[in-house]
Amino acid sequence: MNTDNKNIRPTLRSILTMSVFILLIGGVFLLNIIMQKPDVLQSERRAPAAFPKLSVKTILSSEFMNGFGKYATDNFILRDGFRTIRAVCVFDVFMQTDKSGLYYDSTAGAGKFEKVNEKSFEKAAEKIKKLCGFFPGLDIYYSVVPDKSIYVKRYMPGFEPEKAYKILSENLTGIKFIDLTDVLKGDDFYKTDIHWNQSKIYGVLDKLSEDMGFAERLDKNFNENTAGTFHGVYAGQIALPLKQDTMTYLTNDITNNATVSYFNPKTDNWEPGPMYEVNAVNGRDPYDLFLKGVQPLIIIENPDAETERQLYLFRDSFGSSLAPLLTSAYAKITIIDMRYIDSRILEYYITFAQENADILFLYSSQILNNPDILLVK
Repeated sequence: MNTDNKNIRPTLRSILTMSVFILLIGGVFLLNIIMQKPDVLQSERRAPAAFPKLSVKTILSSEFMNGFGKYATDNFILRDGFRTIRAVCVFDVFMQTDKSGLYYDSTAGAGKFEKVNEKSFEKAAEKIKKLCGFFPGLDIYYSVVPDKSIYVKRYMPGFEPEKAYKILSENLTGIKFIDLTDVLKGDDFYKTDIHWNQSKIYGVLDKLSEDMGFAERLDKNFNENTAGTFHGVYAGQIALPLKQDTMTYLTNDITNNATVSYFNPKTDNWEPGPMYEVNAVNGRDPYDLFLKGVQPLIIIENPDAETERQLYLFRDSFGSSLAPLLTSAYAKITIIDMRYIDSRILEYYITFAQENADILFLYSSQILNNPDILLVK
């Protein structure tokens, strides 16, 4: 009897183990209560989930518990560290090729696999055709910035250029397509971000200038400047301990002398601004360095132009870094982002030329896969 009592009596080791466990769990719990909750998840560039509404209805419907799970995950004090541990295990221990659709390749860096949505590309083509109605009789071109996943060293089910271009060509008859696939490489893109590196797109410049006929007017003698280092959007999503990218930008006398005007929807006026917003590298979105990032309308005017020809560039964020490099080839470049301005009011702010002008639609595959974001009615 006494022997049995001795066997069930807690030992010093078990007491210490239990105490450490309680202190660890309790300490983490208390720290999560005490520590200030983040306003923004910097690594993922998004706001954390808010504490869910507590009521009988939300409890019975499981809405509260589902919301609390997201809230607890987003606000956990050691969240980024555990995400990194998981990512390292997925890629380096279990040798998986992707984590929730995110991959890492030594050439193209981090990215996300996204298949071509046929219906979306058809809808995007319809919207481009509607915008072409502003330019009867003018030279119109369109091009696609291919997803950098096509340049990874191993095949994965992602963006398929041939399929995408076939859909667009069938729906955009009469408009000339400029294929950029072969003039780009995996290392022309930032390792941690979706965007291409401005200092590495000379091949894009050559292709566009050749097909659009402005090669003789294009000055490609640029000085390369460093704005700083940054982690792009994919670094936070994939959570691997990745080296920062270096943000560079190109200038010459022509870009320095050009005037840039931005349309401000809040004041309903055009306002002067810089070609490059260098301090943006330290902000939430470092790619805002190029033409101040999110802008509905921008006009670049080149006082040193040897031509009167104009360019209308319909673009997404990739066009922000391309447009400054085209300054020498045109007297005026009007940059239009249809994600932030409705097509029905375009002519209120812009007087479209009916001659001596080129029109270029340049969209990334991500935009063409999500055409609802384009405000074309």
